[in-house]
Amino acid sequence: MKTNIYILTLLSLFFIVSCKDDDSTGTIDIIDPVDPVDPVFVYVDPNINDGVIDFEEFGPSFEQDTKEDAERSNGGNWSEFGGTDEAKISIEYAENPDKSEPNTSDKVLKVNEPELSNEWAGFYFKLEEGMNFPDGKEAIKVDIWSPAGTQVSIKLEDELVNGSDGKKQTGDIFATKQQDGWETLVFNIPEGKDEDGVYNTFVIIMTRFETAAGVSYLDNIDFSTPAEVIIPDAPTTAPAAPTYAAEEVISVYSDVYTSPEGINLNPNWGQNTVVSEEVIADNTVLKYASLNYQGTEITPALDVSSKTKLHIDYFTGDSTALQFFLISTGPQEKAYDLDITTSPGEWNSVDIDISYFSDVVDLTDVFQLKVVGNGTVYFDNIFFYGGGSQSGTNFSPTYSGTFDGSVYDADNGTFEFPSTAQSWAGFANTAEIYPLSFPNGGKVTFTGATAGTDIDVYFRFEANPYPDTEPSYNSATVTVTGTEAAEYTVEIPSQGSNTFNSALFYLVTQDQVLTASNFIITVY
Repeated sequence: MKTNIYILTLLSLFFIVSCKDDDSTGTIDIIDPVDPVDPVFVYVDPNINDGVIDFEEFGPSFEQDTKEDAERSNGGNWSEFGGTDEAKISIEYAENPDKSEPNTSDKVLKVNEPELSNEWAGFYFKLEEGMNFPDGKEAIKVDIWSPAGTQVSIKLEDELVNGSDGKKQTGDIFATKQQDGWETLVFNIPEGKDEDGVYNTFVIIMTRFETAAGVSYLDNIDFSTPAEVIIPDAPTTAPAAPTYAAEEVISVYSDVYTSPEGINLNPNWGQNTVVSEEVIADNTVLKYASLNYQGTEITPALDVSSKTKLHIDYFTGDSTALQFFLISTGPQEKAYDLDITTSPGEWNSVDIDISYFSDVVDLTDVFQLKVVGNGTVYFDNIFFYGGGSQSGTNFSPTYSGTFDGSVYDADNGTFEFPSTAQSWAGFANTAEIYPLSFPNGGKVTFTGATAGTDIDVYFRFEANPYPDTEPSYNSATVTVTGTEAAEYTVEIPSQGSNTFNSALFYLVTQDQVLTASNFIITVY
């Protein structure tokens, strides 16, 4: 704890002396000093258990000498993340720029984000002790000053280094500004994550999914009654359009791809389900209302044995059970449980490994699909893909986010890892390509050339940007050689169900300039 006390003291002493003759008496009139205004601010780890954190009289220092290192071993109590060597988030105490409801306080935290910050740039600070959630207040509220539409995320975590055994955190919790200026945002703690005495670190990203320069403010962090969650019962937007090459797709239902003739979307199987098609955001989707079960017949049967994945987009706001079946002649059928709890009221996408069905279903003879569940469900982009010579979904990363001493020259497309940089210095992707997953593996390709000395490089994928990085995967090292540009490929084995929201590029060889371009991440 560092204390910085500013004291202004004013003393005024006037002597008035008058003398008359030898027996005159001198007099001294003393004017009492005026009590000064005593603005005292103490740098200290705040304690939310004692009341709202309002930053009026005390708070973290946000000075460089109290910044925590990457290993969380130097006794620091705060840090920023997601910036580059050229541009990092800065945090300072400032006067309230807009004393209006809901925040009329004098002092607030000012957060300045330069244009070069990554979309996940933010900061964290330590609390004096772990949070203890009062009954009925399993949420955190924060006053935020920023434009309407800004997405803000917080995360609560313990003091352990990311990746440590026993590390605990809530995961990212999101809220969206509905109005300009001050607004109180409420972040509901996920069920089962409201553990008392655990979370002593407050993490916040003030402008999630944005990279433009800007200034925002925050104040008044406190416990809160959870916000009511209203789940939409119907979509207002279309799901993301698939980009897989048409020649590699066998489509059952999609506006993007042409489906074969002979597909009956509503055969009479005695179901209660009401089937219809609706146009939402200029995109046609399939609607199942009052679902109990619903079939699709395919004549002639499809041979999907050469494909590796089944893709499905689906939306539901009220379903509590949802299964998707592949059926071959027999009938031989197998169900896949679709996740309806993680993101209800949103479009969800799933890419199912086709081998999941192969122990029961004859993949050369798929003649029916079936959905079993309840509620109202919307479907789109049901298709099989993968397995071709160019199979996979391609993503184009931009590794322009330098950190901890790495050097990137955008004009010439060069990368360098100086010996003066930190040992973990590298390059972060700044393009919007997340999330990434590799259930069937994948690869990274790029074009590279050296100035004459061989350069070793590798790629890293993390669950989230620092500090919540695990699970993670480091690719094999590939050696770039020669001064003529050539294409290089790094294979990525299956990563199971892991999902990644951070893609990094590293040079192993120091003090050599690498020219690299045309980075492509392919998900099989």
